[in-house]
Amino acid sequence: MTPLVNELSYGTILLLGILAILASLYSIILGIKYNRKVLEALGRRRVGFQPHVCVILPCRGNESNLARNIETILKMDYPNYHVMVVTDSEDDPAYQLANAIITTSRKPNAELIISTQHSNASGKVSALLTALEREKGKAQVYAFIDSDSTVNASWLAELVDPLTDSTVGATTGFRWYVAAGFWSQVQSAWNASGSNLMFDDKYNFPWGGAMALRADTLDRIHIEEVWRNAVSDDLTLNTALRKYRYRTIFLPQCTVATFTNNITRSNLLKWATNQTSLIRTYHREIWNYALAAYIFFNVTFILGLIALNLAFLETYWLIPATLLLAPTPLGLIRSSSRTATFQRALPWLTEVKKSSLEAISASLIVPWIMTYCIFRSIFTREIEWRGRIYSLRNTGCHIVKHS
Repeated sequence: MTPLVNELSYGTILLLGILAILASLYSIILGIKYNRKVLEALGRRRVGFQPHVCVILPCRGNESNLARNIETILKMDYPNYHVMVVTDSEDDPAYQLANAIITTSRKPNAELIISTQHSNASGKVSALLTALEREKGKAQVYAFIDSDSTVNASWLAELVDPLTDSTVGATTGFRWYVAAGFWSQVQSAWNASGSNLMFDDKYNFPWGGAMALRADTLDRIHIEEVWRNAVSDDLTLNTALRKYRYRTIFLPQCTVATFTNNITRSNLLKWATNQTSLIRTYHREIWNYALAAYIFFNVTFILGLIALNLAFLETYWLIPATLLLAPTPLGLIRSSSRTATFQRALPWLTEVKKSSLEAISASLIVPWIMTYCIFRSIFTREIEWRGRIYSLRNTGCHIVKHS
């Protein structure tokens, strides 16, 4: 290598190292701002908006903690609501369990119904449409929650209160995976990384596992048309809300907990690739953001390793090696800070623990899992979800066949 080429290579890598450090420091600053916004949200006083709410809970199979979750929803600290539990059929294990809980509780505010398939919509979206058609005209607000979402008694009151502002299209929580096992820890870290964007109006979206909307908002955006052929309830909803210039408000106190176990590397990659493919189809801005961020991180990390090896021959390479590799430990600090933030948002959940060595190790491979899923999503034309195969198109996802 000529001296000129060597100087150019060194200068380029040194510049990338400086950019990597600046990007990491910026990420830390964003993390500090995120933590501050979480604390502000947690300290927000409710205005007392308590319209009649219909809580829609689609169920299928015997989800983790399903009995606990249904019982909690039936006992919300909210004066004016009713619950619609929707299952695929009376043969579904979720139907038997939900029926037993509703019957035993003798709550007049609970109803168990069977879903009907809507054109090319996914099973979950069909369940939501079935409930809306059955209930239409009674509620002022609709709240949607996943069957594997564990919440506390104040969840509904917190979620509904900001909807007093008619410019707010939706309020939303987020999901925290309470992990058991290494690959569950990876799933938790993978999912939590997306929370960084939830306060950003450009990138956020109403997450379908914990969201609420006014009935007149759903009418205005023509939700039946939006969901008629959709596999993703929340990402299609996000597109419609943005079309009508509605805002989405993130409420960290409405974060739900999902308990995971028996997660393997194979089903984690399948799940994460499906999620990434849906984001590429419905929310390309987030996908483009992730593509640029993770390619930059991984390229600089690889160059850092190369520079570190060169440093054993020529010590001046140690400076760019240090700069290029520094984002990794800084990222671990950010991951640990994020866990602490979720702990503050979930004070009622004793199962959320401080970052362990296993969790820290899991967060190290998240950028590589992300990169893998991003590139897989480019070539993914079909996804399998809950026993059905969907074709991905520019106009959305469409059912192909039952698997």
